[in-house]
Amino acid sequence: MTSLTVYIPEIFKRIMESAFFVFLAYFIFQLLYYVVFVFFGFLEEHRRELEREEDSHTAFPGSSFALPVSIVIPAHNEEEWISDSLLAALGQDYPQHEVIVVDDGSSDSTLEIMNKLAGLEAYDKTYVSEYRDGKVREIFKSNKYPNLTVISKHSGYKKAGAVNAGMNVAKYKYICTIDADTILEPDALAKVMAYVERDPDRIIGIGSYFGLVNGFDIKEGRILDRKFSYRPLIAYQNLEYIRSFIGCRLAWSKFNAMPNVAGGFGVWRRDVMHDLGGYDEKFTCEDIEFTFRAHDYIVKNKAKGFRIVMLPYFAGWTEGPSNIGSLIIQRNRWQRVTEETVFRYWHMMLNPKYGAFGLLVLPYHLLYEVLGTFFEVISIVLTLLGFALGMVDLKLFLAVFSLMLLSQGIISSLSLFAFLRGQRLFKFRYVIYLFVLSYLDFLWYRWILSFAKILGAYSFSRGNREYTTYEREKRVKS
Repeated sequence: MTSLTVYIPEIFKRIMESAFFVFLAYFIFQLLYYVVFVFFGFLEEHRRELEREEDSHTAFPGSSFALPVSIVIPAHNEEEWISDSLLAALGQDYPQHEVIVVDDGSSDSTLEIMNKLAGLEAYDKTYVSEYRDGKVREIFKSNKYPNLTVISKHSGYKKAGAVNAGMNVAKYKYICTIDADTILEPDALAKVMAYVERDPDRIIGIGSYFGLVNGFDIKEGRILDRKFSYRPLIAYQNLEYIRSFIGCRLAWSKFNAMPNVAGGFGVWRRDVMHDLGGYDEKFTCEDIEFTFRAHDYIVKNKAKGFRIVMLPYFAGWTEGPSNIGSLIIQRNRWQRVTEETVFRYWHMMLNPKYGAFGLLVLPYHLLYEVLGTFFEVISIVLTLLGFALGMVDLKLFLAVFSLMLLSQGIISSLSLFAFLRGQRLFKFRYVIYLFVLSYLDFLWYRWILSFAKILGAYSFSRGNREYTTYEREKRVKS
């Protein structure tokens, strides 16, 4: 039997070898980067926990000196969650706060559910539009909850427009934005605002952890039982959130370089939001772009020493995609806004005057969030091709594959270890389950995300700026 000999030009061999070592270096650099920043995240969590012990947030419910807060909840077709989300917001253990729900052209029973729950009555208030918000239909007040306002508006200007509409009627100096599927912990505002009280002149934005509510038992806005889901798709998202909060946001917060006060839960000082003109509806999503814009604002007002802070405890819980199709739609959208924002604020890249944000965070977003997926996919293709053509021997192939397999697992394990040090939420068997999953990430979950990111990059290149939504899973309520 005659063997088939494949002629491989020397130039092709050199290109393959060079590319192979470039991608190998990329994976090693990525691993080292995460190890270093998980360490910083660990230190920052420890410091924040010590500071929290000094704060008197438990005394806030009886204090008349707490900074008042306006909670703004944008809602579009949220009939599954709006009742619990609204009750959780209204039920905050905080002395002075108002809740503003903006029904953004819902075609389901979102508005009717709120009316039944809170007894809405038309409110004759002059509406002044300071920010781009779209067309408002009507404003309601509750005859049951005096601190509740509901705005009904035509759909348009995306989620950014809905939040902007809420800001137009907000009374207080601090604006807390949450998603309509976010279930706040009863002491969420108390914990966050206790930290703001430490330095209200400099803290302009603040975020904290939030996890996935999928599987929880909830009744009338209160969490009865945190039943963390063992469904792999949900568990992987929990693991991913932990990795993001510990290894990225918390660590970067140490250097005043936190890149995203997430729309799921975040607090901003209203005067800063006003100076920045509110959220920008031209972007696919509003939160990361606004945070980048706020960093630009910080540099332009350097003498004031403004800070954006990340805190290390759960403020609330939000629903995550329950199937692969929904996950792809969500991550496609996240990828688009990441690329939009990175290229919009390109002038910050490696610019020393932006400090750690320009020197560390933006390069990370470019190399990992924007280009990382292509590095990973191309590296796999080249490694497999090199192995098939006999240019990569079996030992080297297995070594590279093992590095790719272990890198994400090591990163996730370190983040999970740092997280568990300060949190006592997971049962032991769930912790073990997450550790096991972290080392299987490379085999399937990672490639779902890669596929979604590639779709997002393609959509971005085609000029797609739509705020795409996915179909929610039907809830079985307690």
